[in-house]
Amino acid sequence: MLEQAYQILFLSVLVALALAALISLIRTITGKLIADRFIGINMLTTIVVMAICVLGLLFDEAYLADVALIYVLLSFLVVMLLCKIYINLFYHKGGRE
Repeated sequence: MLEQAYQILFLSVLVALALAALISLIRTITGKLIADRFIGINMLTTIVVMAICVLGLLFDEAYLADVALIYVLLSFLVVMLLCKIYINLFYHKGGRE
């Protein structure tokens, strides 16, 4: 009985995270400023990490927490790299005003 309640809870959380990921993806694509897109990418990766953790609880697999940590580190590096590229492009175009 309690296991079934947990499964229903985890599945409803996964559905809510899927909706949040869809909204975040739409915001990332339609963002007018580059900062909106960076925030959208960051939010999307955070939602994916939460979904991986919930799946780890649902399937009772401890290794998924390690996968989530690696994904967080890679996401951080990618966002920092994109910010560095954007800043370099901005300054090389003469944006120091």
